[in-house]
Amino acid sequence: MKMAERIRGEKKRIYEIIKSKENVSLKEIRVTTNINQNTIRSAVVGLTNAGLIERVGKGTYKAK
Repeated sequence: MKMAERIRGEKKRIYEIIKSKENVSLKEIRVTTNINQNTIRSAVVGLTNAGLIERVGKGTYKAK
């Protein structure tokens, strides 16, 4: 089972948004989804540690 198949809930929703765009900021995700900023931040940290996304700049991420 791939790591991308094991994520679910808000984290999966955030991952799909990051995957659909070339680069995306945390503010863009918040505006698009209306998810709490802390939830987004913790999901992004988990996705980064899992190796599914990478940080491009301050507050900007892209899918690997």
